[in-house]
Formats: sequence, C-alpha cells, structure tokens
Amino acid sequence: MPPAFIAAIPGIIAGATLAEIVTVASIALTVGTTVFGAVQQKAAAKKAKRRAAQAREDFLNSLQERTITRIATDAPHRYVYGRAMVGADIVAILSSGPNEEFKHLVCVHAAHESDGIEKIYINGKELGPLDADGFVTSGEYYSTKTESVTETFSAAPFTLAHMPSSAVRVVAYGTWISGAFRFPSSGEVPYTVSGKTITVTAAPTSPFPFGGTMQITHYSVSYQYQTNTSQVRVQKHLGAPGDPADATLLAECPDKWKSTATLTGFTYTVIRLDLRQPEFQGGVPDIKVLMRGKKLYDPRTGETKWSQNPALATYDYLTSEMCGVNPADIPLSNIITAANVCDEQVPGLC
Repeated sequence: MPPAFIAAIPGIIAGATLAEIVTVASIALTVGTTVFGAVQQKAAAKKAKRRAAQAREDFLNSLQERTITRIATDAPHRYVYGRAMVGADIVAILSSGPNEEFKHLVCVHAAHESDGIEKIYINGKELGPLDADGFVTSGEYYSTKTESVTETFSAAPFTLAHMPSSAVRVVAYGTWISGAFRFPSSGEVPYTVSGKTITVTAAPTSPFPFGGTMQITHYSVSYQYQTNTSQVRVQKHLGAPGDPADATLLAECPDKWKSTATLTGFTYTVIRLDLRQPEFQGGVPDIKVLMRGKKLYDPRTGETKWSQNPALATYDYLTSEMCGVNPADIPLSNIITAANVCDEQVPGLC
C-alpha cells in the first residue's frame, strides 16, 4: 500500500465504520497505485524511493509522537485530519510579571489552518470553558476566595470597589445635635443596593430620648466579596491567513515577542501558566488538544471545509507538500466514488 494513503488514515480512522474503512481502503489502494505509477513514470526512481522513505518515516513519527508534548524549534510538521487528540511542539517559552511569575508557552499543534480547537488538557486534566479573555472559569486551575473589607465615604450614594457577596453594613458617623447639645455619634442606616452602588434611604435614628438631628461626616461600609483567580489562560490561533501576532504576548512580553512573529499557517495556542500554582513549578506540563483538523477540498461540491471523510483526507494528503503529487495525476472519479461510499450510513451503526 502506498505510504501516502497509510499516512492519511490515523487522523480520521476513528470516525469511520468498519465497512467504510474496508471499502475506501480498497478504492484508495487503486487510486494510490495509479497515482504512484504515474509519478514513477515522470520522476527518477531514486527520487521516488527517497520520497516514499520520507513519507513512511513521517507516518511512523505521526503514530508514535502525535500526542507527545515536546520542546523543539525545528519539529517535524504535523498534519491533522478529522477530529483528533494531538500534543504540542513548544517553540517558545517566555516569562512576564513583576517577579516573572507567569510562564508563556507557544504551542504548535498542526502545520496548517484548522477548523477548531474543542478541548484543551494540561497534565491530562481538561480545562473546561474559557471566558472572553481565555481564562479558565472552573476546575482545578480556578480558585475562589472570600475577602472582607471596610470602605469609607464622605457622602451617599456611593460605589463600592468590589461586588458584595454578603449583606452590607452601613454605619453613619458624625455629631448628634439637639438644641445646644452636641454629641459624637454613630449608627447603622437603611440602604438599597444595586450592583456595587449603595443608596442610603434614611438618617440614623436618635440614640437619645430628647431627639435631635445628626450631622453626618462620613459613612463606613463593611462587606464581603469573592476573588476569582485563574492559574491558566489560553489564546487560540487556527492559522487563518492574515492572523496577526498574539496580542497578549505583544502586550506582556514586548521585548521578547515581536509583531512579525505571526506563525502564519500554523495552528497554535499561547498558554500562560501562573507559577504560583505548585504544579507548574516543576517544569513544562503535558499539553494536549482535541481539535478539528485540516479543511478538505471536496471535488463533488468544489468547497473546502472540515470533514472526517477518509477519501477526502487521502486526496488532500496525496496533493499536500508531504507527498507532492500533481492533482492532475489523480483520477478524481475514483476519489468521488470513495467519498460517496464514506458518506453512506450503514443501518444499525452510527
């Protein structure tokens, strides 16, 4: 079996039924044999042998190293077809923060544009949903702490520095005036709360039986609030044309990461780790992503979009830089037949 066809299978084989795999394998075998026969007629035997050997080596590497996290500036290119769990090639490690407490990992997952990154795992643990800025919002790398605070204001209404998570206690301080008498005084006052805004609704009641009014000098507000801390932030880059350099690296590591570092055509993530998390103090963690890989050309529709169709993945792999087969040498009718078979639903199977 031609090495190119074998290498196209691993990323998408899990998404095909047994019947589809057997059928498309037999059809693609014919396609591959025809294509490589044409290539051998047009190219020197030595060049063809070298290309086949390289394809075989790349295939073996993809099976053994697809889910490995490695630190490398010149790692082999990884092609991802269908939906697959893959590792990371870390091409840069940067630090930031007043005490360099943040570590930034630039992780390449595929050497092409991809359709999406669905899940991210660190040391085997899924990060879960991210907020708009890429911070984790739950799980082991997210913590919540309750803080108590007292703030002082000269007049009402007033806005608190934090969103209160408990009942608020508002105390007015000043001088109680009754006729010629003046007494330092304080007392709780009623209020309404809307978000972080406190509005006092009445003056404090008299602490003395002879009445009077209170000249308020300031208010003291005591309450509790929650602080949420995320130890991990992730920025995703799918390799789309024109994607600029990562904005967080430009802002936080301006002397180490330049606007020309766009990693054009690569699917990558920028993962920031808080080194105050003990787990991250022992070195680079294992990083994996579940992703939807390369967008595939479909000769039946003329569209290029994500697909788990094994026949379309085979066609893409043969014509990619990895194999370099001229599309004109491939019998599209065979590819179309194989693609149609792969799209068929087998009764009783999903």
